[in-house]
Amino acid sequence: MKYQLLTKDFSEFMNEGLIYIDKNGIIKEYNEKAKELIGIKRSCTRSHSKGKINKNDIVILAYTSFGYDKNGLEEKDLKKIGINLPNLKKGDTLLAYGKYESDEIGKSKVKESDILIDNFIMDAKIDGIKISSKVNYLKRFVEIKVDNEKYRHYYNNFFSHVIILDKDSKEIKFYQDGGYTAWKEDLKQILDGNFYHEKKNGCNEIEVINKHILDIHDKTEIINDLINCSQNEIVGYKGKKSKINGIDALCTLKQVMRGSEIIGAFLLINDISRLRNAEVQKEMVYKKLKLAKEALKNNSEYAKLFPKLIGSSQSLLEVKRLAYKASKFQSNLLILGESGTGKSILARCIHEASANHDMPFIEVNCNSIPESLMESELFGYEKGAFTGANQKGKKGYFEMANGGTLFLDEIGDFPKGMQVKLLHVIQNKKFFKVGGDKEIQVNLRIIVATNRNLEKDVKNGIFREDLYYRINVFPIHLPPLRDRIVDIYELIEFLLPRICNRIGTNQKHISGEAINKIKAYHWPGNIRELENVLERAVNLCEDKTILSEHLKIKITKKNIVNREEYLRPLKETMNSIELEIIENVYNYTNRDKKKTMEILKIKKTKLYEKIKELKNN
Repeated sequence: MKYQLLTKDFSEFMNEGLIYIDKNGIIKEYNEKAKELIGIKRSCTRSHSKGKINKNDIVILAYTSFGYDKNGLEEKDLKKIGINLPNLKKGDTLLAYGKYESDEIGKSKVKESDILIDNFIMDAKIDGIKISSKVNYLKRFVEIKVDNEKYRHYYNNFFSHVIILDKDSKEIKFYQDGGYTAWKEDLKQILDGNFYHEKKNGCNEIEVINKHILDIHDKTEIINDLINCSQNEIVGYKGKKSKINGIDALCTLKQVMRGSEIIGAFLLINDISRLRNAEVQKEMVYKKLKLAKEALKNNSEYAKLFPKLIGSSQSLLEVKRLAYKASKFQSNLLILGESGTGKSILARCIHEASANHDMPFIEVNCNSIPESLMESELFGYEKGAFTGANQKGKKGYFEMANGGTLFLDEIGDFPKGMQVKLLHVIQNKKFFKVGGDKEIQVNLRIIVATNRNLEKDVKNGIFREDLYYRINVFPIHLPPLRDRIVDIYELIEFLLPRICNRIGTNQKHISGEAINKIKAYHWPGNIRELENVLERAVNLCEDKTILSEHLKIKITKKNIVNREEYLRPLKETMNSIELEIIENVYNYTNRDKKKTMEILKIKKTKLYEKIKELKNN
C-alpha cells in the first residue's frame, strides 16, 4: 500500500494514531492521538522528582498478569524486595510489598490465572503505613492505596503498577503511570538501579521527533513491520489486529511516496481496547459458569480423595484442593497450623494420594529428638562411629524414607546448629552418615510442618532464612477448629464411634444441647482437644446420650465463639466491653483506683460507677 505525500501534517488522520518514519527509521511525525495512546504524552495529577531506588525503600507492586511485560520481573528480581516465589507462573496476578535490598522478608499474595474472581485484594501495614493493593477484573483497573491516597489505573491487557516510598520520610518518591514501556520505567529497570523520570503536575511528554523509532519503541512485530515497510521490504497492509505497547489496536501500514521514490512509511493505530474489554468480560462470565460447575464436581472429588480430612467447610475444601495439587508433584511442602489441627494427617493424606504412595512414609517429630542425637537419627551412622553405637551401624530417617516421603513435624524446633546440614540435604539430596566417608544419594519428597511463625523466627535469627525459602515452596495453612465450626458435627460423627470402639463401650449419641456447648467453645487445642473431651464424656456418661454436663469444658468470655452474644443492642455490647477493660486494668493495678484512673484517663465518678456495676454483676 502506497501513500503520496501531499501534506506535511497528515491532518486527514487526526482521529487515528499516526507514526511516520523515514527510510532510516527516524521519526518524522508522531501525532497527538498516537502520543496519548502509547503514553508518550501523559497527564499527571501528582508530582515527584527524578531519582532512583535506594536500599530499604519500600516497594509496593500490583501486577495484573506477571511476566507479560517485555522487560518484566523475574523471580531473581523479586528477591531484591524479599519476595521468594519459585512457583509463580506467567499470567498469575501478584500483589506484594517489601524493602529494597533489605534483610526483611516481604509479603505477597498470588492468584493463579485459571482462578476467576471479580476482585483480588491485599491489605497490610508496613512501618505504620496502611497499604492496600487491588485488581478489579470486571472494571479492569488496578489500584494501590497508601494510607488514604489512591493510585488507580485502568488497563486493557495487563498493567504492572508500582509505588516506591522513601525509606526515611515514607513519602511517595515514585509511582507508575501509563506509558511506562515508552518511558522505560518498568520495575525491572528501576530495581536494576536505573533512574526514573520526573513527573510534573499536568502534561508530561517525551520528545520523539528526529529520534530513531527503536529508541522509543521495543522491536516488536508491528514496529519491525514499520521499519521493513519504510525500506520497501514489505508493501504494508490494512486493518491488521495487533498490539502496540500492550494496547489492542487495528493497524494499517503504508509506504510514503514522493513521486516514484519511497521515502518512508507510516503506521495508523485504531484503539480497539474497549471492544477487547467487552470480549474479555464475556469470556470471564462463561469461564465462571464453567468453573462453578467444575467446582461442584471437584469438591465432592476432593472429599472422596481425602476421607481422613473430615469436614466440608469452605476453608477445609480449599485445604483439600491444595492437597490434591500438592500430591501431583514432588516439591517441598510446608504445612502451617496450630497444635492439634491435623498436620500429620494431612501430610500422610498427600503421600497416600501421590504417585509414590506405595513407598515409605517416615514421620519424625523434631522436638522429641535431643540435639546431640539429631544428626545420627536423621542421617544414620557407621559401625563404631561413637561410643555406644550399634556395631552394625544404623540407617537414618533420610535413608529409610528413600523413594517416598520424609515428614519433619515441628520443624520450627529444629536445632539452629543443625539447620545448615538440613539445608544441604534438602538442596542436594546427598549426605554422609556420622563416621562415614561415602556420600549417600536419596530421592524423596520432604514435607515439613510447624505451629510457629517461621517468618518471625527468621527475623529474630532463630531460623535460617535460606532454609525457610527452601521449605516454603508450597505452603498449606490448616485453619483452627474455631474457624470451621460448621465442621463440628461431622467431626463428632466421625470421632464418637471410634472412641467407643477403642475403649470398649456401647455406642453413644450426643444431645443437641451438648453440641451447642461444643460449638460455643473456643477450642485452643483444636481437633486433638475435641477428641479428648469426647473421650472423657463417653467415660462419664452412664446412659446412651452425652449431655452438656458430661463435657468438661468451661465457656468463658475469653474462649467463647458463639456469635449469638453479639445479637443485642450496640449500647449494651459496648458497655460490656467497657466493663471488661476496666476490670482488667483495675486488677492489673492491684485495685489501685488512682492508677486505674490515670491509665484509662477517666474521672473518679465514672470509675466508682463502673466498679459498683462490676460488683453487682
